[in-house]
Amino acid sequence: MLRTLLYRILFPFIIVLLVMILAILQMQKVTLAKFYDKELSVSDYLNWFSTHPANTVDVLTVLKAKQPNHHGGTTKDWCPSVSSDDGFVHISYLDEQPVCCMLGKGQRYVYYKENEQEITLLCGRWPRTEVVSVNKKGMRAVQSYRSANPIPQP
Repeated sequence: MLRTLLYRILFPFIIVLLVMILAILQMQKVTLAKFYDKELSVSDYLNWFSTHPANTVDVLTVLKAKQPNHHGGTTKDWCPSVSSDDGFVHISYLDEQPVCCMLGKGQRYVYYKENEQEITLLCGRWPRTEVVSVNKKGMRAVQSYRSANPIPQP
């Protein structure tokens, strides 16, 4: 009797938990597709374990914040060449260093795309993501990174 009661309680809970995990994985896939302006096909949705795009970059290389000479400062002082689609650039910390975007827990590499004027990066994980853009002319780290590691075009 107790065993039957446990099965009746635990089985639906486990099923709901699995459905939630799969839904979160799908939403991350949808977020990436939207970021890259890609339409997802039915097979993309059915392929639960599809690989993500390979074009990622170390966030400390491109989005490391510059601490101003004076005490404190605004986000613009820390991240002068970075803008966010949300209108406000968040500052996260990675390896005790400030970074100009909202990172997910344990996230070091972020997805990116670029055009002639800027590099656009997708920080965080669904549901907490932030899309930031870095002006290529205004950030020396981007220039030095690009000269050492050319970014392949998708």
